[in-house]
Amino acid sequence: MLSDDIFVFDSPVHVTLHLPSRAADVDRWARGEAPAELLKSNSGRMVWRVAAGEPALFVKRFPKEVFRDRAAKEAGLLLTLERAGIPCPRLVAVAKDRAGSYVLTEEIPGVRTLDSILAEAGTSARPLIDALGLLVRQLHDSGFEHQDLHTGNVLVRGGALYVIDVHRARRSRSLSLHRRLEGVAFTAMSFSELRPQTDLVRFLRACGLSTRKDWVEVWNRLRRRRDRYYRGRQQRCFKEGSGFGVKQKTVFRKEVDLPQLLQKIRSAPKVVIKETKGESLSRIEGTLFVKETRPGRARRIWENAQGLAVRGVDTPRLWAWGGGWVAGEWIESVDLYGFVRETFATFSRAARGDFLHRLARIVRRMHDRGVFHADLKAANVLIGRGRIVVVDLDRVRFSLDVPEKDRMFNLAQLNAAVTAPLTRSDRLRFLDAYLGNCRTLWMKRASWIREIMRMTVARAHHWPSP
Repeated sequence: MLSDDIFVFDSPVHVTLHLPSRAADVDRWARGEAPAELLKSNSGRMVWRVAAGEPALFVKRFPKEVFRDRAAKEAGLLLTLERAGIPCPRLVAVAKDRAGSYVLTEEIPGVRTLDSILAEAGTSARPLIDALGLLVRQLHDSGFEHQDLHTGNVLVRGGALYVIDVHRARRSRSLSLHRRLEGVAFTAMSFSELRPQTDLVRFLRACGLSTRKDWVEVWNRLRRRRDRYYRGRQQRCFKEGSGFGVKQKTVFRKEVDLPQLLQKIRSAPKVVIKETKGESLSRIEGTLFVKETRPGRARRIWENAQGLAVRGVDTPRLWAWGGGWVAGEWIESVDLYGFVRETFATFSRAARGDFLHRLARIVRRMHDRGVFHADLKAANVLIGRGRIVVVDLDRVRFSLDVPEKDRMFNLAQLNAAVTAPLTRSDRLRFLDAYLGNCRTLWMKRASWIREIMRMTVARAHHWPSP
């Protein structure tokens, strides 16, 4: 346990030392004399950085379990990695007390996580992508299945990569192709949104996968894994946890003061923005909105807002849901139709192109992440404070991938809903930005234009003349 940044044990600590040169530092920790900084705490484990000697120690505690000792398992796996020549933290000791079991490792000075580097680096990160692929290949060739090898669990110092958090790993004499491909797909998923697809191909080559068949198989596994990940994160909005809370019949984000929020909803002056039969949208104190509607629709809005958020699609952040209402942040904005009429007309050609590209990539991201908005009209796309947000979420649905017919339907909805000064050339530039660098879609460009035009005309609108 931890008290005032010092370990205080309420039972004897039994230590097995693996690195004799650190005996004095381990003894200081075991006697509760070394300052410690808590880095992570959840139901599965706790992690501290302990200032005892140079380099410092990392201490990971697992709760006591009857049938397994996860600290001993991780220690054994670290020793296996070291014998295989795979860089990882040096094992210092394992320990036990009445609360659980501990694994102590040496800190690796001057490291950063790989995901933090990839998030900010350009082409300079390509050697690290190659090195990551080689690391995965080395692990698999050694029969080592990490099971949680994402870029946050890979440390970088110089050009060297280190594997950490191996407590979930398994080792066998050899890995089947299925398990190799699953491992490659899991690791690739962790950086697929940070890097261009050309880097994904580099990674696959470095992993030893050279055929298009293997690449397609990894890509399909990646998409399925990502979809499961999104759906799991999406369901957290209904459960008590680190991000959300449940109090009586209200579900809320823990970053908000729920009593204060409910007080505002009950008693603060409201400005009704929109009201229809059985539904209303009100603004409170300029920073909050409340939408009152049918309970089933309110639930869908709450869940779908979380679904968009975890998929990286911007929508007003919802603070709470309670039966027949949802409350969230109010964004000063104008809908896409008004923005094009009032602001877009004043833009230079370059600024027009930048905006169209940004909007197109948002729509493309929605579709690539399995998001289909059945009512993606201009009134449901808001622009304000530098953001482009999607609203009216009860008709959003999620799938592994959005079919072509639904993609074209959304593009036709937007095309039909926006008028001059948007020109034919502007619309084509938007479509080209949506297609991006996908060769498969570009081969269908002409047929897509014809079908989008047909759908647009069916909605009683026509493209304007250039």
